[in-house]
Amino acid sequence: MSDPELHMVQLSLDGKGLIALGKMLHLPLDRTDTGYLVHCALGELFGEEAPQPFSIEGGPGDKPQGGRRVRVLGYTAVGEETLQSRAQLDASPKVYSICDWERLAAKPMPQVFPEGMALQYELRSCPVVRKASSGRGKNQNGDTRSWEEGDELDAFLAEAWNRPDEDLSREQVYRDWLRRQFEIRGGAEPQSIGMERFSIERMTRRVSKGGDGKRKAHTIKRPDVTLTGALKVTGSEAFSELLRSGLGRHKSFGYGMLKVRRA
Repeated sequence: MSDPELHMVQLSLDGKGLIALGKMLHLPLDRTDTGYLVHCALGELFGEEAPQPFSIEGGPGDKPQGGRRVRVLGYTAVGEETLQSRAQLDASPKVYSICDWERLAAKPMPQVFPEGMALQYELRSCPVVRKASSGRGKNQNGDTRSWEEGDELDAFLAEAWNRPDEDLSREQVYRDWLRRQFEIRGGAEPQSIGMERFSIERMTRRVSKGGDGKRKAHTIKRPDVTLTGALKVTGSEAFSELLRSGLGRHKSFGYGMLKVRRA
């Protein structure tokens, strides 16, 4: 059985409509990022066929503004006609109106990426790691920090707390993080990695708290890093799967989409 086709889609979403959706979902809008609102909108519009991973022009951490349109790129297994048909059937009229359907566009991605093919890439990532066990370390100021098993940490902080005597560079740590991602996933080998942009962003996530099983909005801080460079394809099928599934964590919220073009 052959792998499903891969399409890149471009959507234009209404900022006011995203805010209205956030109100409808009872989200704390003063601390809800655009990435989370787009995640909700895509789910309401397209269900399981929602583009993922996706990338937001301007960044998932930015707050939506009334009157401003949010441009979204994403990968999905279906084309524009199927996406719109799904939304016509399942979405409410208010949610359906969030998308500017005249601006919806899609293209099929290549079915084959030849081994050895050289590509340029851009990746908006959230470079974090999960700790396998609890522990503690010191930062470069000598302050003690502790973590629990399963905690998600900024990849740079995780290294800095374990190696307080070394003069670590964020860019180098994030480069190493991306190399590990490629090594784990396969399909491509980075030839160069540069950090184009870095910030710490507040993100909204729904997590289960207490014994009632209800998921409540929770604000976390995570690194928002744009990495660019060149890569070489090492396996066609594995590389297509890499594009389809994305890199790193928080791929449902505007991170992890590997955008590529011919070098």
